[in-house]
Amino acid sequence: MIDSKRRTLSLGLAGIAAAAASGLPAGARAQAWPARPVKIIVPYPAGGGPDATVRRIAEKLAGMLGQPVLTENRPGAAAMIGAKAVATAAPDGYTLGYLSSSHATLQAITGRIDLEKEFAPIAMIGLSPFVAVVNASSPHATLKSFIDAALAQPGKLTYASAGVGSPAHIAVERLRERVPGLDLLHVPFKGAVESANAIIGGQIDFSISLLAACLPHFRSGRLKPLGLTTPERMALLPGVPTLVEAGVPGYRFDAWGGFVAPAGTPPEIVARLFAAIDKATADPDYLAFVDSTGGQRRMSASPQAFAREIRETLASEQQTVARLGLKES
Repeated sequence: MIDSKRRTLSLGLAGIAAAAASGLPAGARAQAWPARPVKIIVPYPAGGGPDATVRRIAEKLAGMLGQPVLTENRPGAAAMIGAKAVATAAPDGYTLGYLSSSHATLQAITGRIDLEKEFAPIAMIGLSPFVAVVNASSPHATLKSFIDAALAQPGKLTYASAGVGSPAHIAVERLRERVPGLDLLHVPFKGAVESANAIIGGQIDFSISLLAACLPHFRSGRLKPLGLTTPERMALLPGVPTLVEAGVPGYRFDAWGGFVAPAGTPPEIVARLFAAIDKATADPDYLAFVDSTGGQRRMSASPQAFAREIRETLASEQQTVARLGLKES
């Protein structure tokens, strides 16, 4: 009799668990979220600008959500590996990802990712400027000097990026558009950290890299800045001209970054994440960190606004890729 009651109780509990897993309305499931740690996949190497940004935000989200928020670096294939890991995760709010506008470029080039179908946009959080750099011992003290040397020996000087379709790749290709005859050899790496290290080590001549990744190397004297991609000079580097000032008319380049979830994540969870990220990125400590890296907080007004930004970026990058002849056949 006792065994029978135990079996009945066990079956009853199993039924309740099954109902909780599959039968509750989405709103009820969202109210119970998060019941365990949340993971954010960063498709870039540890130690770079995106990694540092996500870790700062994750710390603040953990306090707001009442659960640990973990970060996992999944670099490789021009940030495609990590992005795909997010896209194929369960849409339950426990796996998030950090993407950048470079993923729109990758979609335009390769077609192997679909930002609109594979992801649920949560929040765009900021813009990141870039900077033209060379090794500190380079003979070139100005961008004009480097360009003149490159024009004199087409295809001989090299530039680094974080992979085909990465922001650094597109940034240099846009420079080539504006400087007729500029022919540089592209050498892709896993991320901005590896790219900077290759220039520091003397294996690569040049890059237009993420400013946040380069700042420590400017301070240590291992890299030399030649020009900023911003429309105006920056207080962090007051002596460094913009690329326009350095002789490249109309040049401007930056990249956005933001958080996404797998497509199909309940809207209620997306809304809660948006509110938490909005609050985390408005924190004075976080804003001071962003200022110290030369970035800019640019929070989307809503997940829907971020979705529109993604669509607009895709349209723009498809035009750029077609114009530069970068689309894979």
